[in-house]
Parts: sequence; C-alpha cells; structure tokens
Amino acid sequence: MSSATTDDVTGLGMAFGTIEEGRAWAGRTSEPKQAWFPIDRSMVLYYCSLVEDANPRYWEGDECPPGLLMTLGFNPQWTPEHLHREDSLFALNVPLPGHHIINASTTTELERRPRVGDHVSIVEEIVSVSPEKTTRIGTGVFITSLTTYRDQHGEVIARNTNVLFRYDIADTAAGTEEQA
Repeated sequence: MSSATTDDVTGLGMAFGTIEEGRAWAGRTSEPKQAWFPIDRSMVLYYCSLVEDANPRYWEGDECPPGLLMTLGFNPQWTPEHLHREDSLFALNVPLPGHHIINASTTTELERRPRVGDHVSIVEEIVSVSPEKTTRIGTGVFITSLTTYRDQHGEVIARNTNVLFRYDIADTAAGTEEQA
C-alpha cells in the first residue's frame, strides 16, 4: 500500500512519499499535454524582453529562443474554471520526502529551432531518482527528467534534461539557540 500523499506546499502541489516510492517512478512518462498557447510573435518578443535577448532572428524573424520552450509547459496564472487542468511539472508528482526544490541543472538539445506558429506538445519522463544525498542546503534526492517537445506534425523540436534537487532543510534551530 502506498503512503504517497499530495500537499500544496508552497503552492506547487507536490506529492509526498518515501524515497523507495519515488525511485520506483524512474521510467514513468507523463501523458502528452498541449501547450496552452501556440508560439506567437508577441510571446517571443515578450520573452526576449524579459531575458534581455537582442538576437535579431527573434526580434525580426520567425525564430524563437530555445528557453521559451520550457515556459510552454507551465500553466497560466489563472484560467476560467471550465478550462482548469491539473498538469503541473511532472517531477513534482513523484512521491518523495522533501518540502523544498531547487533546480540543479538544465540542458536543452535542439533538433530545430522553435518557430512562430508552432503548436507544441510536451511529454515528460522521469529518468532517475538518486539515492538520498546531503548537500550544504539540505538532505534530499536529485530527480532527473527528460522533456520532449514536438510540433503540430509530431516532429521533435527539442529535448530538455533537467535535474531538480528536492530536499528538506536540516533543523538548525537547536544550533542557533546554543550560539545565543
């Protein structure tokens, strides 16, 4: 019987369970999800202005910065109730201990540059969940996921490998009281 539960810690809707339950997720794949919006010109320009990317291929052409792809998997801040869907970052569904997350690394491999007009679908896979590790920020596990982005024709645009550290902070209250 699974002890996995879901909690809305920090608004992320993370699933909680044991390290063994989490490690059993290696190889699990999400259902394909359609990005909320097709890539359009205003989206590209807004993204470029946020990251201060002056590349003329993005400002004047139909190409899209690769970093924009990662934002396509996030839900909008708000949607009407009838459009609401529960498809947050797949790695947050892995049942594990740990109330905090930090991104450790991300690598994107492009098959081709995303373009204005692409209707992107996204599939996420949990590649691995590490044994428990203790770092300077806490004790937890590294979750490696692979996200594949496809266009409206089913052709791969890019693959993104992401490593997320999910952890708990060591109880430092006792050490703080001793120093006082």
